[in-house]
Amino acid sequence: MDEITRFARRLVEQLSTSKEGVHRAVTVGQVREKILPYRTHRRALLLESVEDYETVLLRLIAGERGFVRTLPVTAARRCQEELAGAHPDLGVLDEVADSTIQITSLAAAQIVGHEGEEVAPADPPVPASVAKQSRRTAEIASAPVAPRDDPPPVIAGEAKPSRDDGKCPHCQHAMPSGRQVVFCPWCGGRLIPFTCPRCQTELDSEWRHCITCGASVKDPYRFT
Repeated sequence: MDEITRFARRLVEQLSTSKEGVHRAVTVGQVREKILPYRTHRRALLLESVEDYETVLLRLIAGERGFVRTLPVTAARRCQEELAGAHPDLGVLDEVADSTIQITSLAAAQIVGHEGEEVAPADPPVPASVAKQSRRTAEIASAPVAPRDDPPPVIAGEAKPSRDDGKCPHCQHAMPSGRQVVFCPWCGGRLIPFTCPRCQTELDSEWRHCITCGASVKDPYRFT
C-alpha cells in the first residue's frame, strides 16, 4: 500500500468513528489539527516527518487518485499548481485551510468496506453443494429460539426409554409398556434426552439456557 492510499484509508477510519459518517465534508484545517494530526498518527501513516505528511495531504487535496472531492475547486487547482513545481511550498495548506474535502463513495468502497471494515480479497469459487449447505447452517444458527409453551406433537417411532430392558436407568424400576414414557413415574428422571433445538446439545431438563450456544431453552414436557 502506498503512502497516499494509506493516508486516505486512515482518514476514512477516523471519519467512520463519528456519527456523521465517512462521507461528511471536513475542512483541511480540521484534518490537520483534529481528525488526523501528524503527531498522533505518524506511526500509523509510516511518515518520517511533518513535511512528508503535508506533502501527502497536499496530493490528496489536489485530487490525486480521486480519493476526495475538494471544494472550492480552486483550492484543488491551487494545490495542483504547487505540486507541479520542483519544490512545492507547503504553506499553501494554510491558504486552503478553510476549504473542504469529502471522501468519495468510490474511494470509500475501494479503501474500506461497510462501516469501516477493510475489504477482504475475494475467495475462490465455492461448489454449489457446499455453498447451499453453508447457507442452511447459517440460517439454523441465526434463527431465534423461543421456549415452547405447549408440548410438541408425538412423532411416530419416537425413542422410548434408552434401556432395552424396559427399566428406568436412574432407579431401575420397570416402566409402563405400550405408551411413550418421558419421565420415570417413580423417580422423575428424564428418559428421552432433552436437547437444544439449535445445536442439539443434550441438556438437563431443569436448565433454561444451552451450555453450548447459550440459546434460551425450555423442556416442553416438564411441568413448571
